[in-house]
Amino acid sequence: MKVLFLDHYGVLCLSPKPVTRTEFSMPTSDEFADTGITFFSDFDPDAVAVLNDIIQRTGAEIVISSDWKRETTLSGMCEFYHKQGIEKMPLAYTDWLPGAATYHEQRASEIRTWLDQHPEITHWVAVDDLYMGTWLPNFAWAKHVDQGIKDPAVQGQILELLATQELEYNER
Repeated sequence: MKVLFLDHYGVLCLSPKPVTRTEFSMPTSDEFADTGITFFSDFDPDAVAVLNDIIQRTGAEIVISSDWKRETTLSGMCEFYHKQGIEKMPLAYTDWLPGAATYHEQRASEIRTWLDQHPEITHWVAVDDLYMGTWLPNFAWAKHVDQGIKDPAVQGQILELLATQELEYNER
């Protein structure tokens, strides 16, 4: 099975302001000032179209790694995805596992834990605006928060990892 681990803000819910992440940066209150972006703000329609195309081309399942998982049930998230025009509903959430040294490491740990619990996964990629490349080998960094998954470089990484990856379980 192929899995796409999705963050929301900076990947599908895009900043109206040009914002570029560094490896250690986090969203700030200035970033959200005067944007109207909150939990469950609408996804960018073009980002949704890109996601739908990736899902159609790869057959990947969606697992939510975004903090938005803490705000609703999986059923509620599926309703939100449907309203946003996403053609495939999320399969699951990663667990919330606080306690890591950094938030970036925590998110990566949540993904690795989910993978450890699902040895049937053959291909996977995590897409996030937070840099997790230090902890995850299969990572597509959406560092341009106003472009997210629409960035051709991000799309290319996702498609390459979901199409060609042949991992042994212990390589995760």
